[in-house]
Amino acid sequence: MRYLLILIVLIMAVGTAMFTVPMQNGKPLLDWQHVEENWQDPDKLIDEGVDGLVGKTQETTLYRWRDPRGNWQYGQIPPPGVDAEETTIKAR
Repeated sequence: MRYLLILIVLIMAVGTAMFTVPMQNGKPLLDWQHVEENWQDPDKLIDEGVDGLVGKTQETTLYRWRDPRGNWQYGQIPPPGVDAEETTIKAR
């Protein structure tokens, strides 16, 4: 009986740590909102947490173009009528 109690306490401690201990990216492995949104799809539930644990980079696609003054502008959607270059930004 004592070993069962120790096992239950250990499982609770690990479960609590997954929601509170920050990983390399400064965020915990799981958060309550993410679990609530994806609890029926284990692939989505585990995928984001593992990315934070492993330190996998995420890529974002942005566009860059020159404004009328010759300055570079960046955005997710380029304005109509400009020559925009697609740029990939990697975030850790």
